[in-house]
Amino acid sequence: MDKITHEMRLTHWKSIISECRNSGMSVRAWCIQNNIDEKRFYYWQRRVRGEVFESLKKNEFQNQSNFVQLSVQNDNLKNSPSFKPDIVMHIGNNILELSNTVSEELLSKVLKVMSNVK
Repeated sequence: MDKITHEMRLTHWKSIISECRNSGMSVRAWCIQNNIDEKRFYYWQRRVRGEVFESLKKNEFQNQSNFVQLSVQNDNLKNSPSFKPDIVMHIGNNILELSNTVSEELLSKVLKVMSNVK
């Protein structure tokens, strides 16, 4: 199936799925009433959800690469010990300083974003 045909079918099924979900009826009852095969409905619902998920993932990576430097406004910093990183990473023109207490989840997200920075 070529890309244009695929896009047209996705658009067609998006409207069908939306109409069904907004009807207030069960999927089975709506499909019977509208003469649509229920298995085909669920097949296309999976396809549409997959496309939306991939689109969101792509947009998430694009949005995560926009950093804004924030200043810390805490008067107690003068009396506290300064941060001493356990790990210092240089990626391109960026420097990432980490403590050994950083969570694996956060580290994974940061490294994904940093790998996309040019």
